[in-house]
Amino acid sequence: MRGRRCGFAATAVLCLSLGFCAQAAEVPFAGDYGGTGFWQTPTARFGDEGLFTFGIVANAPYNRLYLNLVPVSWLETSFRYTEIVDRLYSDDPRFSGNQNYKDRGFDVRVRLAQESNQWPAVALGFRDIGGTGLFSSQYLVANRSYYDFDFSLGLGWGRLGAGSAIPNPFRRGSTGGDTPGAFDFGNFFSSQKLGIFGGVSWQSPIDGLDVVAEYDPNDYQHEPLGDNRKVRLPVNFGFKYRLPYGLLAGLSYQRGSILSFQLGTSLNFGKREGVAKVLDPAPPATRAQTLFAARRKDVAPPGSREDVDAVADEVQRALKAQRINLNAFALSQDGQSANVWVDPGPYRDPLKLTGRSARAASAVLPDQVNRLTVTEVVNGVETYDAEMPRGALETAAADPLLAETFTRVLDIKSPDPDKPEPQRVVTQYPRVGYSINPVLRSSIGGPDQFYFGQLWLKVGGNVDFTSKLSVSGQLGFNLYNNFDSLKLESNSALPHVRSDIKDYLKDGQQALVRLETNYIEQLATHWYGRLSAGIFEEMYGGVAGEVLYRPSDPRWAVGVNVNRVRQRAFDQWFQFRDYEATTGNLTGYFELPKSVLAKLSVGQYLAGDRGGTVDISRLFPSGVRIGVFATKTNVSSAQFGEGSFDKGFYITIPLDFMVPRSSTGSGTFLFRPLTRDGGQMVRDGRPLYDITGDAVRVRLPERESLFFE
Repeated sequence: MRGRRCGFAATAVLCLSLGFCAQAAEVPFAGDYGGTGFWQTPTARFGDEGLFTFGIVANAPYNRLYLNLVPVSWLETSFRYTEIVDRLYSDDPRFSGNQNYKDRGFDVRVRLAQESNQWPAVALGFRDIGGTGLFSSQYLVANRSYYDFDFSLGLGWGRLGAGSAIPNPFRRGSTGGDTPGAFDFGNFFSSQKLGIFGGVSWQSPIDGLDVVAEYDPNDYQHEPLGDNRKVRLPVNFGFKYRLPYGLLAGLSYQRGSILSFQLGTSLNFGKREGVAKVLDPAPPATRAQTLFAARRKDVAPPGSREDVDAVADEVQRALKAQRINLNAFALSQDGQSANVWVDPGPYRDPLKLTGRSARAASAVLPDQVNRLTVTEVVNGVETYDAEMPRGALETAAADPLLAETFTRVLDIKSPDPDKPEPQRVVTQYPRVGYSINPVLRSSIGGPDQFYFGQLWLKVGGNVDFTSKLSVSGQLGFNLYNNFDSLKLESNSALPHVRSDIKDYLKDGQQALVRLETNYIEQLATHWYGRLSAGIFEEMYGGVAGEVLYRPSDPRWAVGVNVNRVRQRAFDQWFQFRDYEATTGNLTGYFELPKSVLAKLSVGQYLAGDRGGTVDISRLFPSGVRIGVFATKTNVSSAQFGEGSFDKGFYITIPLDFMVPRSSTGSGTFLFRPLTRDGGQMVRDGRPLYDITGDAVRVRLPERESLFFE
């Protein structure tokens, strides 16, 4: 089954809508394959770190849909779907109907040198790797700018050298690898011919308009599926134009016979600017702006129970005005220090939560309090302590130029197990919550039909019986879907732990999505535990446990999880099928520079196979997290089937990047080229690393200004 559990179409709609919220930026134009380039040929230009582009290209006989990302300054990645408009997907019209052939492609481009007075910009690229390789090529390209002109010159292998008469001096012969989805590195740079390509772009006097021409070395006589084309002129030329709201458009005349069109939009996830938070409360007032200290003189003896209750009531009101819930409060016996425990609140960034909590509490605390500690509590777990001198806090709040000085005395550390217990616990149990959200489930790229989707209404609820014990669930109500057209049956040689997704989609249009109980406990200093039971996801229910060790050094952690699960019936209510499995993984978490998180797991998976998973993601200043993952187990490529091994990518976009009110909500779009049975995990409960994740994010450098937003 192709592309199951994919948010690709939803991502497309979201990215286009976000483009209209973005400011126009001087970003490099994309070529017809999605990566930065002229038309058919790539260049050595890179966008800013965090640049994300999305677009469509019409170039007969190909239509393309692409996503581009620059995760770090020296790397560009591209993903695309190509439609071949004059070839059918299948020879059996009863199965695929009149659907045109679709092909996935993934590209990588690496910067070797930046342009300088001595050197041009140089990049090495790999086009269409890890898939069918229908448009496969490799290249080395250089760019040099001269006034308003940008020149490129490159060497190309594969498709970029198909029309060349130059023998390839690096040819080694094919390795014979032909498994779709495999990375056949042995065939790189091994084509029969070596091509030379180049082009020039002229920045015209019209703002945003470039005139582009290139030499295309492809003779189009080795096209996919035998769809060869005539080349009347090996030069492509046209215009590229930057429109308002981050839109990019291109029009070109190619091969001497084809008119090509492209349209895209761009966003920079590397910048924090999103929609202005005009619906958020104003930042807390400083102590100098409140008369509370004068009002509460002689209310009660300092440190008495009446005094603690009175102060806690004022702190609670001050925090509530910032949409923050006070969890607990303590005042030292001598009245010189206070501890405020807060729930995560509406602010996505923990540093902003901590700053607003500290300033709101400081404005109403008694004058003798000179030291303040803010502790975040997530699901009953203390994630960090932020301790600060009150005077330095208020001085910096009154003068933003002193923010950097204040951060030198702000001490953010692991929770102190020996600090006094709260004298006033504000949170009352049980607590009840609910949510109602429309959800778009999408699947793209299947041979039976290119797009399948369902508009769902998800109704969720949760009951927190204590700070550690909770029950949560979700119901899914169908509003619209086209799942009746699903035909592709699983042909997996492994137990069908995931590949029967067609039956789950068709039979579970109204479903009990989740109903689970979680017990979360801080076992000891740096140690956390979770026990879960119930219906975890659309396919499995059972029991699970997890233990996490997270030391004072926030740059690494290690955890282990084990579960015993049983496969659910296709209608996704309370019945179960016969298949049972025990799975477990040992996972190491490593926080790398530039907010990159690497997760390495080894263990046993749902089909009984054993192996490891690599998941690498980057958190951008905007709050967007983009990652890739791959799992390789002791299942052979032949047993696994098409795709060779499990892999994919995901994009998590915070809600408050798009709305004028702070929110911790987010939407995740996951793309798996194929849903197979090898290397599959159970989605059981909320991972402890995520629960304690603010312990890392609150320490990220160069973010002092967030504390005073």
